[in-house]
Amino acid sequence: MKKLRLGFIGCGGITRAHLADGLATFPDVEFVGWCDVNLKAATELASQHGGKPFAETGAMLDATSPDAVYIMLPPFAHGKAENAVLDRHLPFFVEKPIHIRFSEARKIARRAGKLGVITGVGYMNRFRAGIQRVKSLLQKQPLVMLYGGWIGGGPTVYESIWKWWVQKDKSGGQLLEQTTHTTDLALYLGGPVKEVFAVPVVKRLKRPPFFTIEDASMVTLRYASGAVGNLMSSVATRVGGDVYLTVLGTNFRADYAGWIHNLELQLPNQEKAQIPGEPKIFGLEDRAFIDSVRKGKPHPILATYQEGLAAAAIAEAAHQSFVTGKAIRISDL
Repeated sequence: MKKLRLGFIGCGGITRAHLADGLATFPDVEFVGWCDVNLKAATELASQHGGKPFAETGAMLDATSPDAVYIMLPPFAHGKAENAVLDRHLPFFVEKPIHIRFSEARKIARRAGKLGVITGVGYMNRFRAGIQRVKSLLQKQPLVMLYGGWIGGGPTVYESIWKWWVQKDKSGGQLLEQTTHTTDLALYLGGPVKEVFAVPVVKRLKRPPFFTIEDASMVTLRYASGAVGNLMSSVATRVGGDVYLTVLGTNFRADYAGWIHNLELQLPNQEKAQIPGEPKIFGLEDRAFIDSVRKGKPHPILATYQEGLAAAAIAEAAHQSFVTGKAIRISDL
């Protein structure tokens, strides 16, 4: 079996998480190139997994000739890497969020679609058994409403990722960078959203001058189907925080809890079911991406770049609503 040659752009914590969750053990892949502005990080992964380290994207792509590329970058660093990969017509997997600027993400989506390259986005929760169970229920009954989000106190030490994460022009804010996982599930389970209204919360806690993201926000979704949703984010709630999502159909209630989305499902006649979240979820989405590239078809990928764009559109509409105080139609973006 010929192994699929993989190149990586970005060698930080999220890349290491994918490797640890299974990608490093896949028998049908080999790692040929690692690229990072911090050459030390690229060199370390090359020494551990094989391949060569690079500090520049184009040099890595040309020297190693990968069959597919993983783009694992913070929000503000997207754009150049994707276009370099598309210049070479290569399939790529990109971690969420896909870009800090929606207009640029839309250009990349159009280009990828025109070229017909296979893409994947790191919305790993779509692969969870508990999500798939509720997805199947919603094919037989309509969504009524859903609500959830990421609630916490935020960082207290502003080092490493937390230095740029709290800067709006670097991360895009909690809604775009973190709650995007819940946004994606709201789209995956509920379908297209036609309108967004959002309210920001600021000045809840004393922050350093470079802290420019919202302390919290509440985002209301109006679905094309007539259902409604609500996304909540907070980095100013130091007690009682959690990651959660509640989904209500006409004949069930689904409650997801924690980062791994443990499911408690309530069904008619007092029937209940519990489905634990998978602890090593990145391996499932990586397997789907590798299998799709090998077959030359997007299946079994569950989240393509185009679907990542839909989540980015929700964040863009919310940010416009923050500023204008008005509901924003997705069709007007």
